[in-house]
Amino acid sequence: MVRKLAMGVLAVILVIGAVAVAHGPTASAGSQKVGGMLYASLPDEAALYLNDIVFVRDTVVLPAENVRILLPPGTFVNTLVLTENGQRVHTYRVTPQASEVYYSQVVFGSSTGSYASGGSSYVLTWESEVPAGGDQTREAKLEYLMSGASWTPTYDMQIVDDQTVKLAFFAEIHNSALMLDGTTVYLLAGRVDLSQQMNQVSQVTMNQYAVGYADETVSLPALGVGTVTLQHIYPLGPIDAEPGDTIYANLADTALQARRLYAWNASQDQQVNVIYKVTNGTEIPLAEGIVRTYQNGLFMGSDFIETTPVGSEGSVTVGNLPDMRVRRTESEEYHGEVAKAYYQHSAALEIHNFGQEDLSLIVLDTWSDNAWQFEYSMEPQRQQDNLLRWEVTLAAGDSLTITYQFRTY
Repeated sequence: MVRKLAMGVLAVILVIGAVAVAHGPTASAGSQKVGGMLYASLPDEAALYLNDIVFVRDTVVLPAENVRILLPPGTFVNTLVLTENGQRVHTYRVTPQASEVYYSQVVFGSSTGSYASGGSSYVLTWESEVPAGGDQTREAKLEYLMSGASWTPTYDMQIVDDQTVKLAFFAEIHNSALMLDGTTVYLLAGRVDLSQQMNQVSQVTMNQYAVGYADETVSLPALGVGTVTLQHIYPLGPIDAEPGDTIYANLADTALQARRLYAWNASQDQQVNVIYKVTNGTEIPLAEGIVRTYQNGLFMGSDFIETTPVGSEGSVTVGNLPDMRVRRTESEEYHGEVAKAYYQHSAALEIHNFGQEDLSLIVLDTWSDNAWQFEYSMEPQRQQDNLLRWEVTLAAGDSLTITYQFRTY
């Protein structure tokens, strides 16, 4: 790994047949290896998104004469914003080069064979507007998007009891292309699309919807062309990394309050789910990600947690309830003797508590969009968005059957 050297002023070292140009105010030894006025761009700041997109900012002091700048492999050259002494450069040229050319400029004393090969880096050139006889240096700032690094939120949760969990939140950073040398890194809990509409990566799972996202109405955002879905920015500070490294950075690790709930989604499951509603008592939002759950020192399974702002509750399914037996049945009868024929549906939700304790349970079921004329043996507490919801309590050893009827065309 190359190390950055603190430099108060630009050091221009003239060597027979070559000139070495330092990388900005905190220059990298690797970036000094240049020939024929060639400078390899290294990020001073890098913002990593969830979907293999990186925003890079690189500021460097250059001599007044023209310098060729190597952009890293994976750069989206049409996103480049180039300024010189604070003024936007409007005319410049970008020429493809093999990726090995870039890595040969930023690595001293080691082979570039271990880095990603193939693909293109790019040589950037432009005509400087620094006046003759004036200041013999100029400050160039490059901002661009590139692929080659991303991060994934990952969690492990230890169940302490029915009201407490210990949650650790890590950022798993995958780096396949970036040379990071004391680079200030930011993690952005969002996805950026450069050309077309993005698909929703995560959907609301039934158990999360069942327990109501802290009983608030939630709607997923509409995503358009070239949009960014940004939830939060996590500053990490200076990071060193080479292509191929995977870095784990802890963002939170603390005990949190929780509520243990039981839910049966009758339209999808044949078992009762055990769900922990975890209150985010940290100082940062919890980004959507996979939670690995442990209890009594054993791995219990994995589940998805939705984006959870500070102070709100996130839902994590941790297993099934073995002492509760459930079954859903439905019959259909055709009625064609009326002016407009219809189907009469009869559904039954059977619940049996074989345990030794009284249990409260959330029961859910769904129906088709064209359902109408409902009749219930027990009125649901909620009926909206094609979802029926009951909250029931069964004593130890008791059974309960909820029946309802509806019609469809």
